[in-house]
Amino acid sequence: RRNPRANLKGFLDLVHKNGLYFVARSGPICLGEIDGGGPPDYANLVGGRTDEFLKLAEAWVEAVSAVWREYSIENGGPLILIQVDNEVSANKSHLKKFLQEKYGRIEALNEAWGKNYGSFDEVVADDEVYTGRKVGESYARSVGANWRSCLDIMEYKTRYFPRQYVERLVEMFRRHGVDVPIFTNNTFLFLQDWYELQKAVDFVGLDHYAYYLIPGDSYYWDYIYVNLNCNVSRFPWSPEFQCGSGMMMFGPATSQHQRMVTFFSLSAGMVGMNYYMFVERERWEGFCPVTENGKVREEWFAHRHMFRILHEVDWKNLSRECLLGLLWYQEHYWHFLYEGGGIIQPDDYTVVASKDYGHLAQEPLWLYTKALIDADADFDVVDVRTELSRYPVLIYAAPPFLGREYQKKLAEYVENGGTLVFLSPPPHLDVERRECRLLMEELGIERGREVNSRGTLNLGGRSFQVYVAESYDGLDAEPFLRTEEGDVCACRRKVGKGWVYLVGFSALEREVLVGLLDALGAPAFVRSDDPFVRTSLHRNEERAVVVAINRGTEGRTVRIKMFPDLGLTSEHQVEEMFTRRKLEISADQVLELHIPGKEVAVVEVRKKGVERVDLDKDKLIQGYFRL
Repeated sequence: RRNPRANLKGFLDLVHKNGLYFVARSGPICLGEIDGGGPPDYANLVGGRTDEFLKLAEAWVEAVSAVWREYSIENGGPLILIQVDNEVSANKSHLKKFLQEKYGRIEALNEAWGKNYGSFDEVVADDEVYTGRKVGESYARSVGANWRSCLDIMEYKTRYFPRQYVERLVEMFRRHGVDVPIFTNNTFLFLQDWYELQKAVDFVGLDHYAYYLIPGDSYYWDYIYVNLNCNVSRFPWSPEFQCGSGMMMFGPATSQHQRMVTFFSLSAGMVGMNYYMFVERERWEGFCPVTENGKVREEWFAHRHMFRILHEVDWKNLSRECLLGLLWYQEHYWHFLYEGGGIIQPDDYTVVASKDYGHLAQEPLWLYTKALIDADADFDVVDVRTELSRYPVLIYAAPPFLGREYQKKLAEYVENGGTLVFLSPPPHLDVERRECRLLMEELGIERGREVNSRGTLNLGGRSFQVYVAESYDGLDAEPFLRTEEGDVCACRRKVGKGWVYLVGFSALEREVLVGLLDALGAPAFVRSDDPFVRTSLHRNEERAVVVAINRGTEGRTVRIKMFPDLGLTSEHQVEEMFTRRKLEISADQVLELHIPGKEVAVVEVRKKGVERVDLDKDKLIQGYFRL
């Protein structure tokens, strides 16, 4: 009523007339995209995401749900998805209830936390324990809250509160007639536990804002961030994919940045993205491909070029090849934060904006993520709660504690035919860091003899100097690798239908890790010979597509090996899709190409008789924007 540009039904009629689909982000909290963040002013006055707020916001939900019913695809309209809320973070409104449900009596909480509270109200009032921050300091610090306290607070912030809040919103929208799938979006890992949050909705989507051209160590962290979401989400797409403007010091969303981040995300497993904001509105400016008055910027042509390539290689019908997993356990991440300075509160953007990796710097998962990316290994970050059987080989490189049920799950994975590789000591503690040897006993494994010295190891016909931490001579296991000095630095044991490997040496160097993965028979699909070039293979029956990303600042001439038998003949067509340059591929499926710094190459290998799809301008626009 106040703004003709906000004529919702008029906009939906226009969308429908032009054959587009519509995704509704209808809050009630939408943050800066809408005046007041989305909810009515009277709801905002009581504070967000409280019981009173939800009660007052229901009038908004009822009003927009009536429109969604009218325009639902189930009713012949364009609406296909609804997003509830936006980047949910916790407040204390349900903390007392959560702690009472968990402990019952304040005396039980005091015993677990090592505190001396007089009531649960005192716990809720203790901001130092809740935020993990000392008064007067800008960074999170340990303030005497023990590990049990950290587990409880992080469970509340990332699991209990987000899930119950979103569940109540979903129930509200459903009660008012919304009949399309409902999702919510997530962001930084200490805001929500994505696996738990997905129990409240049909799927979770990932908001992705990368630093300009994904610099330095940010590349490793962004891979964990995007790839883990792709492992967890039932439909891994990004409802907020940086476009248009830089936010919170992320930097400009230039054409080069958009190419880099788009293909980085697609090659990490993302199935699609909502470019945000593709069309400029009053709140975004600078790099939106389409301006507020309908003009196009340079970025429009960069996006059109990317969309053309995705059409031409039939991207939506390609499968990403990856069968190697690096295990992730959410409580390990909490422990990294706890040991790195206490509980990092979800609303603290100080750490987020600085991308301070200090708390991860010496942890095995972080180190081996970097090593696997530098080695250009095809791997996923795999949440231990997800289905593990799709990965023939799983790597454990993490602290030596794991919940009892997940120790049992890993043992069953091996017994059913999986291969589990320990690149760090196997867990012998439970989530509370009390002794729990269930996994070791089920697998029949023990810790090795301490060596802690350098040795000479032969891998793949090459000799390497490696740091050996443990030797496994004398164990009930088959020696797998032995140093020239005689130490059994890796062993294996058959358990049921599967294998367990203990690796007692550091494999953080690129060539050592590549040699170890090859010795293990880890699934490999594509690999570059340059640590700065990251590749992925995507294929179907007609074509194979290699995405190669040069994450370095200098141009690189790289040789890329494709491992699956493509049945190559002289009639195969090999082409780099951005430059339209024809390439040669050797009989052993190696191709060579040059990639400028911070750029992307997309190489298509087409089988005999498969034509390149070459879209003209009209077909391109209709093909990508008329769904």
